[in-house]
Amino acid sequence: MNEMMGQVIVAVLASNAVFAFIQFIITRHDTKKNMSEKLRILEKDGLRTQLLLLILMCPREQQEIMTIAEHYFGKPPKGLDGDWYMTSIFNKWLLNADIAKPEWFDSDK
Repeated sequence: MNEMMGQVIVAVLASNAVFAFIQFIITRHDTKKNMSEKLRILEKDGLRTQLLLLILMCPREQQEIMTIAEHYFGKPPKGLDGDWYMTSIFNKWLLNADIAKPEWFDSDK
């Protein structure tokens, strides 16, 4: 009976250890994913600010504006899929600068 009880205890401890390890892996993955998402949001916010400043302060710097806008509005993995209020501002800038709408820009967002 004692040998059987020992085997049960070992089995319970082993299963708890496996469960704890799986929980650790899941938590670590979620934390890593959460941090990546926060960094992506910060990058998007920074690019939005840069784009807005360039459009307002240096509207003739077309190449720089287009480079930042492509990264901001472009689809992942290269782009950040940005939109929010910058879509209408960038669209107005394109019209004022007489620039054709690029394929990576969706003005309907």
